[in-house]
Amino acid sequence: MFAIFPLLLAMAATPPPPSAVLESPTRHVRTTNPYVSKLLRDGFYRSPTFARLVTRLERSDLIVYIELVPRMPPGIEGRMMMTPRTHDHRYVRIQMGMQGSAADDIALLGHELQHARELADAPGVIDMTGFVALFERIGKKNGTREYETVGALETAQQVRHELLM
Repeated sequence: MFAIFPLLLAMAATPPPPSAVLESPTRHVRTTNPYVSKLLRDGFYRSPTFARLVTRLERSDLIVYIELVPRMPPGIEGRMMMTPRTHDHRYVRIQMGMQGSAADDIALLGHELQHARELADAPGVIDMTGFVALFERIGKKNGTREYETVGALETAQQVRHELLM
């Protein structure tokens, strides 16, 4: 019986295989856009920070949908919105406006995935009211219903650094 406990701990610490987080139909980070799929794959394989984010989200109750938006509001490169909880999962939509190199776009995606991780770490947040309250508490207001966190800024910088190594 005691031998099972270390095995269970090792299994919990073992990251899921890349196919589970990048290709599985039940994965938690999803897109229908081929370019975003490529960014996810490249970020996962080239940046340990990015891979940890995707893995963390895979182990959460949060489902993240990522889409490209041709015209974002001025001054906004990416944003995240929460949709109503369904069954045992919470859902967010990340919208990104692609404007830079692939490395810049992966760093931006890492930034937005960090915001999703911040939400994943707050399981009591189940609607937009709680979502706004969370980011008011952990972030800095940049405009009407726009918030930024130090964690997301640092994550983008770290991902960009890892991509350039």
